[in-house]
Parts: sequence; C-alpha cells; structure tokens
Amino acid sequence: MLKNIFILLFILSFAFNVKAQDANDPKMQVMKKMQDLRNALLSKDSVMLSALLADDVSYGHSSGFIQTKSQLIRDVVSGSQDYKSIEPSDLNVRIYGNAAVVVLKLKTNLIANGNPMDLNLDATLTWVKINNEWKLVARQAVKLPVAE
Repeated sequence: MLKNIFILLFILSFAFNVKAQDANDPKMQVMKKMQDLRNALLSKDSVMLSALLADDVSYGHSSGFIQTKSQLIRDVVSGSQDYKSIEPSDLNVRIYGNAAVVVLKLKTNLIANGNPMDLNLDATLTWVKINNEWKLVARQAVKLPVAE
C-alpha cells in the first residue's frame, strides 16, 4: 500500500512539474494570449482587449484598414466589427528574447459595418513582453487566394 502511494505521489509530482514548466514556456504563454485575444474579440470583452493590446498597437486588416487600440476596442464593443467565428490553424510561434512572432491561417466570419464577411486569411502577429506581460504590438492579415 505504501509503495502504491509513493508511486502515485511520484507521478503527480512529475505531472505538476511538467505543468509548471509549460506555464513558464514563452511559446505556451503566447499561445495562451492568442486564445485570449480570440475569446476577447468574440465576446466583445473591452477589458481583456485593453489588457492584451499594447497602447501603440497597429492592427492591420486584409482590406488595408489599420486600427489603433482605441479604434479596435470601440469597433468591436459597438458591434461595427462583430466577430461571429474565428478559427485559427497552422499556428507557428517563434520566440526572439522578449518578442514573439506568430504566423497562422484564420477562417473568420464577421459582420463589418453591417456587411457579412467570410474571410480566409494569413496573419502575422507580433507580441512583445512589456512589464512582464505579453502585449500585441502589431497584426497584419492578407486574404488567401480563392481555391479553384
């Protein structure tokens, strides 16, 4: 019985150690921020958006439209930029010290100024660790060619 308890404690300590290492892994931290950004856009969470975006963020769209932090938050909260779904794929996170570059594909369904849009995008997001927090400083997206 004592041997079984020891084995269980050993396995649990290993599992907690792996979990703690994951939490300290910059790639995992940035992936979590990407998920938080997706959730904040979908739920129109201005507090979360404000926490995720650097004050001087440049948020570029495939149309060429670029938003500041206040413009993005205003448009998402007001519904003029109403995200219905955001489906990321092919996510690649590269860490460069206190900076991270994320490249991914996005299938996005939204209503922009009353117009429904289904977009297939390639996007690049740049995150920088500011005051020990990952902040989005730049985002740019381009439309993928339509498959024939």
